[in-house]
Amino acid sequence: MTGALRRALVDDRDGPLPAMLVALTMLAGVVDATSILALDHVFVAAVTGNIVFLGIALAGAGGSIVSPVVAVAGFVVGAVIGARIVRRPGSHRGLAVRDIAVFKALLAVPVTIVVVVAADPLPPVTRLVVTALLAASMGGQLALIRALKVPDLLTAVLTLTTIGILTEHGTGRHDPSVVRRGLALLAFVAGVVAGALLCRLVAPGAALALGLAIIVGVGVSSHAVGRAEAPWTAPR
Repeated sequence: MTGALRRALVDDRDGPLPAMLVALTMLAGVVDATSILALDHVFVAAVTGNIVFLGIALAGAGGSIVSPVVAVAGFVVGAVIGARIVRRPGSHRGLAVRDIAVFKALLAVPVTIVVVVAADPLPPVTRLVVTALLAASMGGQLALIRALKVPDLLTAVLTLTTIGILTEHGTGRHDPSVVRRGLALLAFVAGVVAGALLCRLVAPGAALALGLAIIVGVGVSSHAVGRAEAPWTAPR
């Protein structure tokens, strides 16, 4: 099992990228839990949910129109910026992760500070600004995922990963691909639980501080492998 776990996190095709993306999967769980509990009951990672909320509001069945629109708009802007960023490092996928981590940190640092120092509950305008910036961060992350093409690690979209767990068993439960799918699901659930507990028992700023720590960890790790010229660094 130890060998399968290692190969699920670091392999010949994608090098250390799977391990970093498992961390970003946990991040997605943290920020979605925080946005649902402490902002305007919207998603900042699972953007499809916001489209559902928007449709419900437009149908007059309840809910805010402004909050999901802000979240979707922030996500779109972040995805466009992220797509430009991931093309900058040229052919090195590790550098693409590093640059997106820098982009995310530039958004996460002021957001975390604002949420920590602001009154609880957050004022409406502050909630909208925080929602937009968190959604932009996750849009950039999903642009990175689109560029990296690492199997089973979509970080914020767990539906296909869950279907893989249910229907594709590989060579058994020790198959690295099976282990990777399980790790992704566990990481997301752990992120949701951690984010919810921190919001409920400490403060929303504590949950966002955890998210910032994950971003910094991924950024440092990706910078450390940025000088590698192994086959996994080439685009897919």
